[in-house]
Amino acid sequence: MKKRIALCVLAVLLVGTLAFAGGGREQAATGPVYLRFFYPVGVAGDHARIMDRMVREFNASQNEVVVEAIFSGGYRETMERAQTAFLSGNAPEVAVLDAPATFDLIEMGAILPLDRFIEQEGGNAFISNYLAGFMEISRLDGTTWSLPFQRSTPLFYFNKDLFRAAGLDPNAPPRTWAEVERAASVLSNHFGGDGRWPISIPINFWLLKPMILQAGGSLDAPDGRSVAIDTPEMRQAFGYMLNLVNRGYMPAIRQWAPSVNDFIAGNVAMLYNSTGSLGHISRSASFEVGTAFLPTHRREVVIEGGGNFFIFRTDERRQQAAWKFITWMTNAENAAQWSIESGYVAVREDSYSLPFFQEHVRQNPNAITAFNQLQSVEVERNFMTFQQAQVAELLNEVKENILGGANIDVTLREAQTSADRILARFQQRR
Repeated sequence: MKKRIALCVLAVLLVGTLAFAGGGREQAATGPVYLRFFYPVGVAGDHARIMDRMVREFNASQNEVVVEAIFSGGYRETMERAQTAFLSGNAPEVAVLDAPATFDLIEMGAILPLDRFIEQEGGNAFISNYLAGFMEISRLDGTTWSLPFQRSTPLFYFNKDLFRAAGLDPNAPPRTWAEVERAASVLSNHFGGDGRWPISIPINFWLLKPMILQAGGSLDAPDGRSVAIDTPEMRQAFGYMLNLVNRGYMPAIRQWAPSVNDFIAGNVAMLYNSTGSLGHISRSASFEVGTAFLPTHRREVVIEGGGNFFIFRTDERRQQAAWKFITWMTNAENAAQWSIESGYVAVREDSYSLPFFQEHVRQNPNAITAFNQLQSVEVERNFMTFQQAQVAELLNEVKENILGGANIDVTLREAQTSADRILARFQQRR
């Protein structure tokens, strides 16, 4: 009798396990396919409302797929939520995740290569529509793992009204680190004190990597298994920022979202931030906003950033449905509309020839700055390693500690040891 009960329990558990395999929910073999879509909001603005509306439009555009849009926090929170759901056997079918998470998602076996879907669409003729600067991080070792969507570059924002008041040319923003320091010096004579600053570079690893590249160095290895923190180029990048702090031109420690609010309020004249903040800044600022390429140093280079569409390993029917959804979301018209409303870079070449997008750029010249930057300077991929979130958080702590007054040599040496420890097991797999 006990043996029979035990077998029944085992059968029930087996059925439950099978029901959760490949996505966690049984679906009917006919009728619409239901998909859960996790997405993040990583910058200031009303991006959740825009995303929800686009998903509703997709659902209304056809009757084969129904997508539930699930706002899942910032990039890190969305990644953690997607990982947890996958490990529990209840993965979302599709998600927008920070593209540098690819190494960790592959290691987990969570995501699906997209090359066979791309071949169905025409292969290179299809994929060549996407900006080359955004496709590099979508591919690893010749395999395509994601499609770009809410993509960005760091931008240099400046308050043209404050430039005019200080006697600076609002049509000639600083192009180098040295020019930033000179502009900050001029602005400090007309603007500063009482919570007002000539410039703000918020605490974020994403803004640190391009400075290291601009100084002639590197940060993360191509295979994602090591990082170089204790380097001369890292010291040059911090020397630039520390000089701004020590001369009273920049707050030592300012986080990402508050820095945007400071700029919108007119309390910061120059700001390093994301293209993805452009829509919110443009709609909210009461002054004339200027945008420019990221100020450079020895090397004129920028990195890309932002989120890509990933399809999780579920079953064939849901995977095909997820592909239908992400190709609709990233078609030329929708990529252009998303860019107009959010400020993110339109990820397709053919978006830029659409009349309604060209009219938007004519009326809003700032909308083309990031695209021009991608076309005009060297582009390297975002910071990308195994255990990316953990290493990125370490870099944020390094930046906060050094700008807050910690000894730079001790801090970089200890951080290098910590990073090597985090990545040790991946280095052993070379």
